[in-house]
Amino acid sequence: MAATNIHATGLVLGSTGLILRGPSGAGKSLLALELIDEWEMRGEAAKLVSDDRIDIEATDAGLVMRAPKTIEGLIELRGRGIVSRPFVAHAPLHLVVDLVDALERMVEEDSLVARLEGITLARCPVPRAGIVDSRHQVLLIREALRVLSPTRRRGKKTA
Repeated sequence: MAATNIHATGLVLGSTGLILRGPSGAGKSLLALELIDEWEMRGEAAKLVSDDRIDIEATDAGLVMRAPKTIEGLIELRGRGIVSRPFVAHAPLHLVVDLVDALERMVEEDSLVARLEGITLARCPVPRAGIVDSRHQVLLIREALRVLSPTRRRGKKTA
């Protein structure tokens, strides 16, 4: 199957691949930089896959995300410009983080799944920049990663 290019930022935290989706200005790049910095400060592996645009492809092992060659290792830091970060060219995708317009107090279970390229993945809705502070965003993502056990990481193909 051919890769599909989507508007998202991909990264790997520890051994978990995730994408941050949301409209331009929602804070994907800044949140990615903050997550990478936090993981590195804790002595854990953290790498960028790609910022703003990412290729995803369904494989027998699940979804794989790839960095378009022209933007490998590059990420936008608004107020500074394009900066470089350590990166991996491709990684498995386990979690979809959607930057949303509201903070829901109690999230419904069915909103915690996403479907990409016919594969069902865990989903974490996180209020975009300006709705909650970045610490709250990071806590929501850390909790989603905590419940994403190794047995649940592999996306499931759905009809």
